[in-house]
Amino acid sequence: MSSYSLALKEPEAEPLGAAAFLSAVKGYTRDSAREFLRGNPGFLARNLQLEAARDLAAAAGQAGLGTMLIAETELPAPPPPLEADRIEPKGTGFDARAAGAVTFIPYDSITVFSAAAYDARLPADTVPALEAGLFEKIARLAGAPVPRPPEPRLDTFFRADIIAGNGTLRLQLKPENLDFSPLGPGRSPSSLVNFRALLGAISGPAFKAVKNGFLKAFVESRPLTDFKVASPEAAETELSRLMILSGKRRA
Repeated sequence: MSSYSLALKEPEAEPLGAAAFLSAVKGYTRDSAREFLRGNPGFLARNLQLEAARDLAAAAGQAGLGTMLIAETELPAPPPPLEADRIEPKGTGFDARAAGAVTFIPYDSITVFSAAAYDARLPADTVPALEAGLFEKIARLAGAPVPRPPEPRLDTFFRADIIAGNGTLRLQLKPENLDFSPLGPGRSPSSLVNFRALLGAISGPAFKAVKNGFLKAFVESRPLTDFKVASPEAAETELSRLMILSGKRRA
């Protein structure tokens, strides 16, 4: 039997904007509703039977939320990402360097322009990790209490995804991997500031693209806490929704 997702029609919807509605209608707590929305940005439900999905869509409509019902089997998988390491704006588009090759991307060929941020654990530093293991081994041999391992550190990771052409080309941009020299002498020592400037420069002229709320908030230097998603997988889920909206816009 088919199952269905209920997605928001507004591409720039704030991920947590429907938390109050969801907790009231679906019986979530405030925290569990927020957790679901961060993990499934732009969706009010996943894998529902048709009748339940229609009931939820009706309730969302009464609450002023425009939605679309999508069969789970019709949710598109985003194309594999091609990570670019240099973007240089040039008139009607920009040159993107990825895997050693340079491709010109016209602004009017961009169908989806998405950005995201999520918190994740940092990889353990090699030396401290070895020291922790060594101290644990010594403590066990000596019969002493085993020292507690250090708490994992969290950091915020940023990315942007650009889908162009017939939907098979997907560029992925990460600030830590980009050469920002095309920004010229005005570029900042901060890669994040440069990333904001770059995304602002190339997203603005992409008038035909479906864009998400995080991109707009990031470019405008607005608070981002409520726009963060749960994980890279959640960013992929949102990208899938934006692809559907792009297809409907072109139809």
